[in-house]
Amino acid sequence: MHQSRTFFIGTIPNVLEPKSLELSSFGALWYEEDNQRYIIGYGFGARQIAKLTLFCNSPAYVTCNDERLINEIYKSIREKQHAQDWSTRKRLPLMTAFKEPWKSMNRGWYILRSRSFFPLHLSIVQRTKHSVWLEHTAVCENEAELANYLTKAEEAHQLRLLEYYRFN
Repeated sequence: MHQSRTFFIGTIPNVLEPKSLELSSFGALWYEEDNQRYIIGYGFGARQIAKLTLFCNSPAYVTCNDERLINEIYKSIREKQHAQDWSTRKRLPLMTAFKEPWKSMNRGWYILRSRSFFPLHLSIVQRTKHSVWLEHTAVCENEAELANYLTKAEEAHQLRLLEYYRFN
């Protein structure tokens, strides 16, 4: 016999939205089965959370007010995003290497920050003779995350970053 699932929806305020780097509300929709949590969807900000509530038209859902649990879901999603950001390698369009600013740059590794204060987006880019590769990306919320990410890049690609460029 088919057993109906109970879906949960919950929100928390003031967490980092990784795309905009702004603090925003976070909402998640999930169910639990055999002591396992299955996340159906999540979103940041009122508009995305409103879309999640569209799935809650039936009486088979419960509003969860346990901020600790919702924060746990947020952290698990962010950890998966960190892993995906690290492992995603992408060659930029072919002509990128022949257009400024890359055209006048030497072959090598480049670390790009989206801004000079935290949180920030970090990109590790490799310029080869005929292409530009986005090797890794990250959202760094503080100096410690930035330092850990740079150390990981140094180890993975046998790089030696100058201290000046590490933190300035």
